[in-house]
Amino acid sequence: MSRWVVRVAAAICAAGYVFVYASGRAGPPIRSDGFSYYVYLPSWFIYHDSSLAAVAEDCCGGQFPDFTAIIRWPGTRQWVNAHPIGVAIMQAPLFLVAHALTRWSNLSADGFTFYYQHAAGIAGLAWVIAGLWVLRRVLLRHFPDRIVAATLAAVLLGTNLLHYATYDSSYSHPYSFFLFAAFMDLTERWHENPTWRTSVLLGLVGGLIILVRHTNALFLVFFPLYGVANATSMSVTAARLRRHRQLVAAAVATAAIIVAPQLALYYQATGRPLVSSYGELGFNFLAPQLWGVLFSVQKGVFFWSPILLLAVAGLILTRGAARNFLLPAVTFLTVNTYLIASWFDWQFGGSFGHRGFVDALPVFAIGLASLFSRAASSVAARATVTTICTALIALSLFQMLQYWNGVLPFSDTTWPQYRAAFLRLK
Repeated sequence: MSRWVVRVAAAICAAGYVFVYASGRAGPPIRSDGFSYYVYLPSWFIYHDSSLAAVAEDCCGGQFPDFTAIIRWPGTRQWVNAHPIGVAIMQAPLFLVAHALTRWSNLSADGFTFYYQHAAGIAGLAWVIAGLWVLRRVLLRHFPDRIVAATLAAVLLGTNLLHYATYDSSYSHPYSFFLFAAFMDLTERWHENPTWRTSVLLGLVGGLIILVRHTNALFLVFFPLYGVANATSMSVTAARLRRHRQLVAAAVATAAIIVAPQLALYYQATGRPLVSSYGELGFNFLAPQLWGVLFSVQKGVFFWSPILLLAVAGLILTRGAARNFLLPAVTFLTVNTYLIASWFDWQFGGSFGHRGFVDALPVFAIGLASLFSRAASSVAARATVTTICTALIALSLFQMLQYWNGVLPFSDTTWPQYRAAFLRLK
């Protein structure tokens, strides 16, 4: 059953993508943040320039627009991109296909014509489906197939994941969604049976997690905290890590190799391997906007994806081997929420819902599956949870269409705006 859910999910995402762009509801896929995540590819493969200067001259008259968050570094006057290279690396296979098709069809091979645009858009869609497939594999180790099927459907349709597989698929979040699911899968496999292959794959995925979004390095706590519940289990995990320290070193070394090109680019542009790529913009840790991030009408994650409240309740109810994910999940979600709430733009700009939590949906999926599993033992509980989830999924899908139609604001939504737009498609 869950296998078919992933297949149907792929069809829904493909149909949604075609609908968005055929109807003109969105601009070209390479836009806003998607531009700065992608721009490395034409710079590397077409202009053969790692500094971004050549592509700036060709696409933008020598000066990147402000929305790209690509700035001249003080002192060196070199371009520094606020967004790292991870998304571009994961887009590269489809970019090369698009480049070949562009040359074959005699379109302008500048990196931004038709095939390039939709290669970037479809790449994000494909990584979401791959993430659902890997997440399915994680969940099947702990839950019956029918529970996994329901969980995957709820994660795709009851949150903003479908939006980031279609309308805004060139952003980083589809890529992080896959990488988080893959890291959870590999972490569990490693702790059950540590091997060289799994260690290298862990390092590869961990390195890409950092390359796609630097602050997501927090997610790597899943590896050392997996299975830790008390002092005894902490000692057991620590002993396992020491016993297999060569494999741990292999994972760390692999991750370092993956991250090294980004450090080299920073050094080329600034003279330092470690910099804040956002320049003077940053965090205000003394005044985190926790209420706004979690519950506000502006971008509150639980306001716009209330089904995730059920996931949080489910995490508390998690039993059996799936409980090995509990401490790393709580640790990551707590620290990551504080980090998001402390960011200067805690809304993360224009988005449907709060896009800062799309990356962590594989974590929430554990909670949803646990809740569904517990509810399945009672007819009344199953009916109640099914009714609530169906209503929340319907609300999420409707509000996504409102966002696509421009009925809901891209950001800074107010209560009067929300009330005026409620259940209105136009």
